[in-house]
Amino acid sequence: MVEPQLSCSSSISLKPHIAKRPIIRALLWCGLLVILLIGCWQGLTAYSKFALSLTDLFSLLTQQNSQASLTAQLLIEIRLPRVLVAIIVGANLAVAGLLMQVMTRNSLASPAVLGINAGAACVVALSSIGLGFTFLTSTFLQAMVGAVLSCALVAGLAGYFSGRPVHPVRLILSGVAINALLVGMTRAALITTDEQAYGVLYWLAGSIANTRWESIPMLAAISLLTLGYGWWLSPKLNVLVLGDDVASSLGVNLRALQWSCGALITILTAISVAVAGPVAFVGLIIPHVAKRLLKQVSNMAYEQILPLSMLLGSILMVWADVLSRAVAYPAETPVGLLTALIGTPVFIALACRRRLDS
Repeated sequence: MVEPQLSCSSSISLKPHIAKRPIIRALLWCGLLVILLIGCWQGLTAYSKFALSLTDLFSLLTQQNSQASLTAQLLIEIRLPRVLVAIIVGANLAVAGLLMQVMTRNSLASPAVLGINAGAACVVALSSIGLGFTFLTSTFLQAMVGAVLSCALVAGLAGYFSGRPVHPVRLILSGVAINALLVGMTRAALITTDEQAYGVLYWLAGSIANTRWESIPMLAAISLLTLGYGWWLSPKLNVLVLGDDVASSLGVNLRALQWSCGALITILTAISVAVAGPVAFVGLIIPHVAKRLLKQVSNMAYEQILPLSMLLGSILMVWADVLSRAVAYPAETPVGLLTALIGTPVFIALACRRRLDS
């Protein structure tokens, strides 16, 4: 039997392609970081009565102009925390969506589609008008309770607790049903509280307009710990996608891994909703974009997919925040509406492609 061998010419032709991959990967990361930095600069300076140039920024830092104090207050107290929240929340939601898609083996899964966003937002909104879990003084704890309850409802309705395999379509339909129920409950409760309803309704659309420094430390600390733990779990995700039997044969504790992923999804979603409201579709879009980009320049290891998803999620949120100010300037549009306008066509396209593939 003749063994297939690469000819000398073919092996030589493959070497430049292999050698170029690290360079292309580095260029990809550098390009995305530049896009993020440009978005951050726009977030700090654009669409403001006190727009800043590089010269103005230097004068501000050296206190060489008479308006430095006013401009500094706008930049440091309002714009900078807003940009930081957009970066962190975008990364959180992207990783939460990635983990959910891996855990459920469903490319249409995300915290928004499965009702986790709605559950967290429902408890926070009801507590803010004196209903529900008012004994929980922390918005994060309220969002955590809501996220856990909505997860349990979706899992129960889909049949996860029965021990039988759950069809992906049934999981999506269960999430959509619970999401509609929770959104309806929230809006029905807000009808009776006209004085407080406007602010809560604006927040329910997904908004970071009123972000202040007080919310940054807890958001950053919890996000750093959970994202770091998620990256530590990423090698096991490579095995999980091969199937339960293969993962078990390789020594992976499936139950512990699934509980860990579920806890990370709940925490990342809850802390993001507590600060920015239920921003939709970031967790659905970004994992697919990250995989498509990496497919061209690298292998599909989750050690690379997860950090790239974090970066892409931050880019999407930062630029969505900039566009939310541009659409109806000088008024503002909730950032959640921008992500929904982007995410809805993507969701439909993914659903249609999944149907064609099946």
